[in-house]
Amino acid sequence: MQRASARIASILCALLIVCIAPGIRSAAQIQKTVDDPHAAPSDRALLVLDRPRHRQASETEFRIVNQAGRCIALLENGWQVAAPMWPGKHMLLVVTGTAPPTVQLVEAKLSAGKTYVVRLHPRVNVKSPVRIEIVRKADQPLEQFPGDIKERSPFKQDLRKCTEWVSWKQSKLGPKAEVAKRKWDDADESFRSGRTIRRNDGWTADEVAGK
Repeated sequence: MQRASARIASILCALLIVCIAPGIRSAAQIQKTVDDPHAAPSDRALLVLDRPRHRQASETEFRIVNQAGRCIALLENGWQVAAPMWPGKHMLLVVTGTAPPTVQLVEAKLSAGKTYVVRLHPRVNVKSPVRIEIVRKADQPLEQFPGDIKERSPFKQDLRKCTEWVSWKQSKLGPKAEVAKRKWDDADESFRSGRTIRRNDGWTADEVAGK
């Protein structure tokens, strides 16, 4: 059983890496050395994933998965998670539902020492059940870090079960990831730009602190 589970996990990792161009380095869950939960460590980027609370939101969970098949966050209604990431380029999967799961893509180009914010809104759309909103520094009043994000502390998560679920669902997620990647490649620049986190979209630790 252990050998079978390990083989399935390796297949998923290989499939996702083939379907989605690998980033410079994979994301990792690394302990931060700063006090502010929204401030990135000097050698890492921090990706804050926020699912605003909706009164009539479904119970569907949002799983954010990197190209190596590892969960970096799991979001329920009203949750916020801060995921430390290696600087560089990443392609992330936003996975929703189970029968079958839906896969949407977000590209992240991250710099060390910066915090990036993405809001994920549920919506009634079978093919794209999540509205992805990248919060860009240049679009904020005086380029300040968003106050509504700062008001809440991110959840601390043990993501082993989430990653195990991704491995278990690899036979369904692999084809979905392929379709999402083809859609990404065939889309126009406006589509990709709206789902791409750029390096200058983030805030430094001092900017997060309001200094």
